[in-house]
Amino acid sequence: MIRYHHADHVARITFDSPATSNAITYAMMQQYIDALEAAQNDRARFLIIDANGPDFTLGRDQKEKVPGLAREDSLRLILRANAALRAFDGVSIALIQGRALGFGSGIALHSTLSIAADTASFGFDEINHGLAPLVIVAYAPYFLPPRVVQELVITGRKLPAAEAREIGIASRVVPADALQATADELIADIGERLPSAVRLLRRYHEAQAQYPGEAVLEDAIQQLDQWITQGKP
Repeated sequence: MIRYHHADHVARITFDSPATSNAITYAMMQQYIDALEAAQNDRARFLIIDANGPDFTLGRDQKEKVPGLAREDSLRLILRANAALRAFDGVSIALIQGRALGFGSGIALHSTLSIAADTASFGFDEINHGLAPLVIVAYAPYFLPPRVVQELVITGRKLPAAEAREIGIASRVVPADALQATADELIADIGERLPSAVRLLRRYHEAQAQYPGEAVLEDAIQQLDQWITQGKP
C-alpha cells in the first residue's frame, strides 16, 4: 500500500492503492509513518510524496473498523503522521494529482512544497461523512486564515487547484504531465545550495513555528471522541 525508495539523497513515498483511490487505512497510515521516519533516518535531502492512480488520496478510510483499536488511538495516528512529516529536516515535496481530500490536503499543508496538477482538487470533506474534523480546525489556522478554515470544514467543499494555490494549500500549480519534471527541477535547483544551510532553515522554521502544541491537538481528539461516543448530539 506504501512504497518507499531512497537513492542519491532523494527519498520517495508513494501511495499505491489506486483501486481505492488511495483511501488510507490504519495499516497504510502505519506504513506511511514508518516511511517518513525512514526518510529522516536515511538523512535524505529531499522527500517526494506522490501516488499511483488518478487520485492522490481520498484521505482516511471512513468505513474501516479495526477490531480492538480504540478510536482515540486511530485519531492519534494523524498527529503522529503530521509530526513525522514536519520533523523531516530536508525538503519535502508533495506531488498531487486528482483528488487530495481530508488527510490528503493535510499532507499538502505539512509538506515543505506542494506541487499540484492543474486538474487536482483539494478539500476537508469530513463533514460530508458525518464527522467534525477538530484536528484540522486545531492545526489548519497555522497555515491558512482562520475564516477560510471555518468555511472549508463547515462546507466540506472541494477546491480547484488554482484556488488551493491562492489560499496557500498548494505552492505551485503545473500541468498534470509536468509534476515530476517540476520536482526534478526543484531538486536540482535546491540541491546546489549548501545542505547544512537548508537543514538549518528547516529546523529553525519548525522550532519557531506557532504550530499548535500537543495539549491543543490532544484536546481536539478527546472532544471529537467524546462527541462520537455520545452519539453526535
